[in-house]
Amino acid sequence: MRGCIVLLMITVAALAQQAPVVSNAHAVTIASGVPLRVALEQRVAIKREGEPIQGRLVEPVYVFDRLVLPAGSVVEGHVAEIGGVPVRRRINALLSGNLTPPRDVRAQFDTLILGDNSRIPLRTSLSRGTAHTARITARGKIQAGHKFTLDSRAATLAFRQPGQMSQLKSHLIGMLPYHRQAWSAGTLFNSALAAPMTVPRTAGSEARMDSTAALQPEVQELTARLRRSLNSATAKKGESVEAMVTRPLFSSDHRLLVPEGSRLLGEIVEARPARLFHRNGKLLFVFRQITVTAQAAQSIHGYLEGMETDFSAHLAIDSEGYTHVSNPKTRFIFPAIAAAVAGLSFHQDYNAQGVPDADSAGRAESGAVGLGLIGTVVAQASRPLASGIAITGAACSIYSTFIARGADVALPANTPVTISLRERDSGAAKPGN
Repeated sequence: MRGCIVLLMITVAALAQQAPVVSNAHAVTIASGVPLRVALEQRVAIKREGEPIQGRLVEPVYVFDRLVLPAGSVVEGHVAEIGGVPVRRRINALLSGNLTPPRDVRAQFDTLILGDNSRIPLRTSLSRGTAHTARITARGKIQAGHKFTLDSRAATLAFRQPGQMSQLKSHLIGMLPYHRQAWSAGTLFNSALAAPMTVPRTAGSEARMDSTAALQPEVQELTARLRRSLNSATAKKGESVEAMVTRPLFSSDHRLLVPEGSRLLGEIVEARPARLFHRNGKLLFVFRQITVTAQAAQSIHGYLEGMETDFSAHLAIDSEGYTHVSNPKTRFIFPAIAAAVAGLSFHQDYNAQGVPDADSAGRAESGAVGLGLIGTVVAQASRPLASGIAITGAACSIYSTFIARGADVALPANTPVTISLRERDSGAAKPGN
């Protein structure tokens, strides 16, 4: 009941607003800072700066109550920057036998192609790509196509979660000493506009009839993006949190309830940094107000219901709205194998004449545990060397899995989030308690 009253008050404020400022009678301007979420259509090998890339928007872009850029629109850009490798990452890679750790590569987009093949120049900020993006909710991960409409092959690949065989293949490839860096098809970029962009008004002439935006009032969920980054290692209780609505909310009869651009204001309720012995960080934040353009703030009770995040970050949202890093169940497999191989490396076999066996296969296993494919070759020099490599690899694996500091919750700026205005279940913790 409270949620319906809040939506009614917001509706009155929204209807009192004027349409967004346009450059002329036939165009709409998208403000700078609005992110374009672009997924690559094809694999791109990272060779040199300036290499052209092409992708499609995986989500539509709205201005106030109008759809201005539909999902599936083609966007062109280029490899803008190929940076170096941080020292810590390089050392960790060398200890694993990886001679070519991934470099920090960023893309920039400069052209939008409309449905009539007309080209509109644009300029975005530099952004990193995410190979696999997961959509998660407080009820668990959502597979692509379950709730969201995917308008292109690029979008389907962007939200396809890698299976166990795919992850095993990636791990085995990671043991090779040389890797040719590339962005796979479906790599997703969250590139904010660096300057305002003007698009034809006709592109959004039917926005009010967009079925993806016409949500029922009783659903009481808002799609938004975080205005700044959040991290459980640095966030403090009571610190402000701000988000911006990215998709207008309509009633079942297509009346505007909440326009795009409305601001959600909230605070950090609890932040717990990661600690030793692989204890991961946690983060809880809520939203207490919503501000429709040029209107007084309205009180709400907004809870984090879902978000989009890097699959490799292993983030999850529990029933109380806490965001935390979940530990994969498979993380114990490699330390167990490494410990077993290290123990077996001391065993010496003898042939029928009583001569010690070279045991090339056993040495290769010992070397692989510590230095990957390079270790399988180096370990052939002697059995003590093979044992030393195996012991070192097992010790590093056990330390990183059981003793080292856990992972913090890191939410970059412009992270897409879903905010629920529904009341929490009675068993859930109340914000501020």
